[in-house]
Amino acid sequence: MRVTIKSIAEAVGVSRGTVDRALNNRSGINHEIAEKIKKTAEEMGYRPNLAAKALVKTKVVKKIGIILNSEGNEFFDEVKRGIEDSLQDLCEFGLEYEWRTMKGYDDKREEELMEELEGLGISGLVMTPINSERIIRKIHEFHKKNIKVVAINSDVLNTERIAYVGCKHKKSGTVAAGLFGLMSQGREETVAIVTGSKLNLALERRERGFVETIEKDYPNIRIVDILGNDDSDELSYEVTERLLKEYPNLDGLCFLGAGVSGGIKAVPSHRNANFKVVTFDLIEAVKKGLSNNLIAATILQEPYKQGFDGVQIMGKYLLFQQMPKNEKNYTELSIITKYSM
Repeated sequence: MRVTIKSIAEAVGVSRGTVDRALNNRSGINHEIAEKIKKTAEEMGYRPNLAAKALVKTKVVKKIGIILNSEGNEFFDEVKRGIEDSLQDLCEFGLEYEWRTMKGYDDKREEELMEELEGLGISGLVMTPINSERIIRKIHEFHKKNIKVVAINSDVLNTERIAYVGCKHKKSGTVAAGLFGLMSQGREETVAIVTGSKLNLALERRERGFVETIEKDYPNIRIVDILGNDDSDELSYEVTERLLKEYPNLDGLCFLGAGVSGGIKAVPSHRNANFKVVTFDLIEAVKKGLSNNLIAATILQEPYKQGFDGVQIMGKYLLFQQMPKNEKNYTELSIITKYSM
C-alpha cells in the first residue's frame, strides 16, 4: 500500500499540514518534530507523488476560493479541519487556495468576499452560501464566468452550484422532534425553539422538519414559541432567559443551530424537573451540558466530512474536469447522549 502524507501524519500523531511542511522544508514547524516526521517517512518508505509533480508542471495552476461564515461559531472548527486536510491532499497537485471568513449572515459582505476572491483569480469556490437573492445572482454570475461553486453545510436555492455537501436538514429537525416525542412518554408538554438567521436555509428547513413532525406525530406536545438568536451567544442567552421566565413550566427547549454556549447558561435557573434540552453538534459547551445533565441529547452531522468532501469535489473538478457523481452529497446524522459521548 502506498505511503501517503495522511498515513505519516497518523503514525506521528500530527496533522497532514504539519507533515507537508516538514517534508517540503517549510517554516512554521518545530525542528524536533520535523526531524521525527522525516525519519518516520523514511522508515515507512515514503516516496513523493511524482505523477502529481509532473501534473503541476504541465497544467495551469488552479486556485480554490473558500468562504465560511464561521467567525464566532465553534461548530465550524471541525469543518475547517476537514478543509485543511483536504487542501493538503490537493496541494500536492499544485492547487492553490485563498480562504476568507465572516461572521453571521450579511449577504452584502459575502458578495464582497466573492468579488475579492474572483479578483484573485479563483477557478472554483467552496462556500457556506447565504440564501438570499444577492448571493443567488452572484453564483449565477460565477457560473457564466465558469467559476464553479460547491455549497457546504447549508445549501442555496435555484442556482447552478455543482454540488452540496451536508446533512438532510429537514430530516435533522424531524430527528430532534422525535427525541422530544420519545422523552415526553405521551405526557402533555410544551417546548420552545431557539433558531438562527432566516437567511440560513439549513435552519429554515430544520425548523420546518421539527414543527411538521410535532404537529403530525406528537399532538401531546405544543410549541409555544420560536425565537431567533442570529447565531449570537449573547442574544441567545437573552432570548433563552426570556423564554424561561415567560414559560416557567416549559418542558423542553431545542437549539437548532449556534448560540448554545450562551443559551445554555440561562438553563440552570429553570426548575421544571421534566425540563430537557436538545441541541445540534458537539462543541465544548454541549459536551459540558451533556456531562452536567443540562442537555439530554445532541444531533451530529459530520462537520469534518462536510469540509473535506466539499474541497475534494472542487479539487477533482478543477484538476481532472471530474463532475461529482451526486449533486447532493448527504452526511450522516447521529444522536449523542451523556452515555455515548
